[in-house]
Amino acid sequence: MTYSIIALDKKERMLGIAVASGSIAVGSRVPWARRGVGGVVTQAYTNPSLGPIILDSMERGKSPPEALKEALDKDPEPDMRQVAVLSWSGGMAVHEGAKIPKGHGVTEGESCICIGNLLSTKDVVEAMREAFQHTETSLYYRLLNALEAGHEAGGDAREDRSAALIIVGDTEYLPFYDRIIDLRVDYAKGNPVKYLYGELKALMGR
Repeated sequence: MTYSIIALDKKERMLGIAVASGSIAVGSRVPWARRGVGGVVTQAYTNPSLGPIILDSMERGKSPPEALKEALDKDPEPDMRQVAVLSWSGGMAVHEGAKIPKGHGVTEGESCICIGNLLSTKDVVEAMREAFQHTETSLYYRLLNALEAGHEAGGDAREDRSAALIIVGDTEYLPFYDRIIDLRVDYAKGNPVKYLYGELKALMGR
């Protein structure tokens, strides 16, 4: 019951995920990312263990399709999951189980995947992709612009209640910490994405 975008900025060596949901605290279970490896969003009837399992598999050399299949083979209810995977090199894989909520959709763009379920309209994911690919600014704001476009297109059919933004890449704390950005709005009435914008602007000093 969530919509997300995973995107890669090869030039800046960063990968990010932006996500919004009608559930609370979506940032605690849906987005997973690891520098040099890739990113995963695991949603619908979320199995949060799929994120680290897939990232571990890709770190061992598996491709996104191989890592996704390996993880789902261990899942007792794969038909309940909606998962997207983007590797650090740009490889992609998507799974939409037969029992995920209606109103779901996926669209892939250049170095990005937009995916959602229980959407008010399937235009949500396409609006996200368009916004991401037609915004010329940093990855941070491109991701939030995409998320805002999804919200404005209708977002979660239950109304949006939480949102999150994570970006991984080179930090001064490697190899122990790779998060460049890790922002969450665990509960907000109306539009949690606008609060993410506020947090990001405060963090960036503008």
